[in-house]
Amino acid sequence: MPVVAVHDDGVAPERAFLKRHAGAHDSMSRLRQLGKDSLVYGVGAILAKGIGLFLLPLYTRIFPPADYGVIEMLTVMATFLSALLVMGMDSAQSFYFFAEKDGGRAAQARLVGAILQWRLSWGVAIVIVATAMAPLLNRLFFDAALEWRHFAVAFAGALAIQLMSQSVEIFRLLYRPWPYVLVTLGQALLAAALVLALVLGLHQGIFGYFLGTTIASVVAAAGGWFLVRHHVDLSAWHSGWWPRLLRFGVPLVPAGIAMYAMSTCDRWFVQHYQGAAALGVYAVGAKFGLIMALGIETFRKAWWPIAMDAMHSADGPETFRSISRLFMGVGVAAVVYLAFLAPWLVEWFAAPEFHAAWEIVGTLAWPSLFYGFYLVASAGIWKCEKTRYSMLLMSAAALLNGILNWALVPRLGGIGAAVATAVAYFALVLASLLVSERLWKVGFPLTLFALQISAGVAMVALLSMSAARTIAVALLTHVVAAALLLSTLDRGHWTAWLRRRASGV
Repeated sequence: MPVVAVHDDGVAPERAFLKRHAGAHDSMSRLRQLGKDSLVYGVGAILAKGIGLFLLPLYTRIFPPADYGVIEMLTVMATFLSALLVMGMDSAQSFYFFAEKDGGRAAQARLVGAILQWRLSWGVAIVIVATAMAPLLNRLFFDAALEWRHFAVAFAGALAIQLMSQSVEIFRLLYRPWPYVLVTLGQALLAAALVLALVLGLHQGIFGYFLGTTIASVVAAAGGWFLVRHHVDLSAWHSGWWPRLLRFGVPLVPAGIAMYAMSTCDRWFVQHYQGAAALGVYAVGAKFGLIMALGIETFRKAWWPIAMDAMHSADGPETFRSISRLFMGVGVAAVVYLAFLAPWLVEWFAAPEFHAAWEIVGTLAWPSLFYGFYLVASAGIWKCEKTRYSMLLMSAAALLNGILNWALVPRLGGIGAAVATAVAYFALVLASLLVSERLWKVGFPLTLFALQISAGVAMVALLSMSAARTIAVALLTHVVAAALLLSTLDRGHWTAWLRRRASGV
């Protein structure tokens, strides 16, 4: 047994005590920060994303299912362009912003300026090339029904959103959620107003939908960069940063494209096998997944800077374990409740032509949950800067998604697409957990995750079989959700608390 020196003055034992408890204190501090920021991001996300959801009754009555399907497919194309525009610079900014912390605001401002200069140069070139391909895209996917201006405004909007996102991300990295919320909420409100004015007032149809969104994104981007002007340095051309940023970000480009394929593969297959009208109904079902996505996006916004900090701290594994257990239990319970409410939600918010979408709402909530959990599951990949693993894992999951959609959509339609997407996202999270644990041992409670997900899948499957919501079904839903919420509690903490209560301490 090793000998431990003990000083008579008692200083060494006190220091040892403080050292042992410092990790727990830092972990709890991060949890409090996460809770506080999540509340702010949550309010902002509900208001911003909720605007689109509350406009759904109007959109589903203004646009028939076929037109809504066209909007969805053009949005899917703009999303692919966004994957090329990002070039991993969003992750690079988050990572190096904290790495440059010791250099002060000036060093961080040069980093931000370098990324903005790259995005402007690269982004404009990509939008021009993509717009030049509009005639080909129009013939292949829209039967030549659109004009080149539809593609130009949609692609320009994708660039404007990326520029706005970079500006408001600075506030998130500075732990200042309110300016972030104000800019994104302003963009959503302005976009809604312009879309309604252009579509209803000026009868611009599909073009008006994208033009309104693009103008709002440009205005919001300008406002965002004005607010963060003290954290960006454009006094010189910071191209010296580009090689380092590209080494970090380029391996993430295939991962971004793979993630694009993961999130849009179902749309391509539904349109190919079922047609634009079926895609419109499927898109409405996916839109109700926004309810789940709101909470997930709230978590991601608040968690990412905290995760970056925790990765470089001694208490990092404890923080990740606590968050993972809480996230999965609460998230699966939310999926169950969303599946329970799906028939009423679709009936209340969508026109009758879209009511069949309720069947896929619960299933399409799983991809949002697993996507949010990926930031937790892949901790070791980010800590060790092994971003190539992210590319490989996402590519494999995207391939699996394509195979499953090919096998299921022709026979099951939208339900098959939803199941295929959910399974592919689960495979991504599971593989990421296993790889991450080998790179950085966190000690995730895998058995608990398996029980939580199994209970949720069984309940969602039951709720998706029939729209009937009897008292027995409601009671079972609440029991399963309560069990999931209880599973988030740490038995060790509760045991210690009960012992202290029993002993009167």
